Amino acid sequence: MKFILSTIVTAVAVWIATLLPFDLVVTGGEAEWWTRVLAFLAIGAVIVLLNMIVRPVISALALPITILTLGLFSLVISWFILWLTAWLSEQVDFLNLSIGGFWQTLLAALVIGIASAIMGALVGANRK
Repeated sequence: MKFILSTIVTAVAVWIATLLPFDLVVTGGEAEWWTRVLAFLAIGAVIVLLNMIVRPVISALALPITILTLGLFSLVISWFILWLTAWLSEQVDFLNLSIGGFWQTLLAALVIGIASAIMGALVGANRK
């Protein structure tokens, strides 16, 4: 249940980030409104899965750099998760997440993280 709730919260956060001028575009599912929702849910599920599997490994490996930069390197890790999501979405035919340059994607990852944290706290997705 927590995974589904986190996926929905992350999908809404990605949708919010696509509305802002960050060159973040989700393509796929343009036929009907519900297929568009499924496209955002698929992107959200990939981000949540990568945050559950890949982020702890990268965070552990990058701990000295994160300490040295007083935690700012975690933004680069968020950028990498978003970049990895875009790369994985290019491997399938029905879905694609296009990202812009480094700085635009870094700001988009920051917006997705903040929006996910706020909505997760409101909905209760972050509770253990």
